[in-house]
Amino acid sequence: MDLDGPTDLWLTTGGDERLRVDPDSGLNRYGCSPKPRPWAITFASTTATSVSDGAFAHVEALRRRLADAARSGRLDAEYAAAMEEVRTEIPRQCGMVPGTEAIVTPSGTDAEFYALHLALAADRSPLTSIVIAPRETASNVLQAASGRHYNATTAMGHHVAVDAAVDEATAARVELAILQVRDESGRPLPVAEINRAAESLVEREVARGRRVLLHLLDTSKTGLVAPGADFTALLAQRFAGHLDVVVDASQLRLSRQSVAGYLGHGFMVIVTGSKFFTGPPFAGALLVPPAIGGRVLLGQAALPQGYNAYTERHCWPDAWENWCRPMGGEPNIGLLMRWWAALWEMAAFHAVPPPEARRILERFLASIRAAIEAAPRLRLLPCPAPKRGEAASWDGLATILTFTATPPKAKAPLGMEDLRRLHLWLNRDVSALLPDNARERDRRLAALACHIGQPVTVGEALSGLRLAAGARLVSGARQAMLAGRSVEAFLDLEIAEAKLVLAKLDMLLRHWRHLSRTA
Repeated sequence: MDLDGPTDLWLTTGGDERLRVDPDSGLNRYGCSPKPRPWAITFASTTATSVSDGAFAHVEALRRRLADAARSGRLDAEYAAAMEEVRTEIPRQCGMVPGTEAIVTPSGTDAEFYALHLALAADRSPLTSIVIAPRETASNVLQAASGRHYNATTAMGHHVAVDAAVDEATAARVELAILQVRDESGRPLPVAEINRAAESLVEREVARGRRVLLHLLDTSKTGLVAPGADFTALLAQRFAGHLDVVVDASQLRLSRQSVAGYLGHGFMVIVTGSKFFTGPPFAGALLVPPAIGGRVLLGQAALPQGYNAYTERHCWPDAWENWCRPMGGEPNIGLLMRWWAALWEMAAFHAVPPPEARRILERFLASIRAAIEAAPRLRLLPCPAPKRGEAASWDGLATILTFTATPPKAKAPLGMEDLRRLHLWLNRDVSALLPDNARERDRRLAALACHIGQPVTVGEALSGLRLAAGARLVSGARQAMLAGRSVEAFLDLEIAEAKLVLAKLDMLLRHWRHLSRTA
């Protein structure tokens, strides 16, 4: 384990093949880099973001600390101390109530495993896991939510059979049920309708003698929240002893107060540092409130040994000795470093007062929403603002803008496969692919690297791209101010860069027929 090796290489370890960097492009499957990429225009926080200069320097200092410890034979102790710092700091930065514990995971999908097993630990009943809109969460969430391997390679480097049970005995106790958040045409369903469907499902499964783990999606890949938070809290009270709730907040477009509110209801919360907060991809955690963590302390169950393939002992609370300590495992240096970067980004964001954060986000989103609505080949898809947070809180804003893209003379918007090509071209210099008679301005736009959220399916009929406001928009404004620049000048530049993304999109759509034939 050569800790004198480059930091960017370490940032790609301790996950799976999605972190692998293409040697030609220097980018991973998400279109981002483990090295700072300051020349790229980036509004991709719905998917993943290249590491920032500041966060990279912060991680480089950690690498040197670990390298020094390795040279003096203290690496295990130093790694354990650093992971304890991370486990302590995640609830402070994400939101907490007294007694909250954090389980550190490579991704939000991995956190599903542990939410499931904490729910199963309540009693010996069979369990129904109700998943909300799997298309708008993660492609592999259904496998993880039922205790099955979702990828051929785990974060700890083990090769496993996709769809096979991680632990046969516990997977046999689990059934899945699914609730959608959109109709077939892609329109968001009324929250009241989703609430009624969730209530009916819970009533049915409890009547069958099953325990229920209900997911609350806050927020989806396109910014939706369902079921309603207040409704879910009342449902949890009504079915106390039969129902657990896990909030899928992997996007983490929530204030610390909103996360603490969920934990206060006794809900588990899945978070990541790698979406809204723009840390490197593959930094997840499960926040566990004391009422759920008490099941572990009372010795009601232990984590099955099959999860040795996914985790190691220092990812878990020290007090949970009987639950996880027998697993052992090699240190996951990459996971530690990615969270180290994410926590730096979180602290930079939280240094800005919430009303100012809201004002910055609001101005940016209003400008870009108007620009998308004015673009002839783009169509903004509706997304209701989330009903949470105080009036001045930033998390009452819909921070993800999802839109379709239609080439000239096309009868319908581009589908998923074509949008994937468009997304790839956006993030690369494609000036050489343009026709010989292309204008010089088009060639300049084509040379820009523009990174936005990956395409997503919307209902049965539509697919869309996503441009989102992330934490760096807010922390960057503060850094600009500390450097003697005005916040408004910084925002003007960010808005101008986002409009360049839209201009490149328009240019690619104008040349779609040529590009789709030749590229």
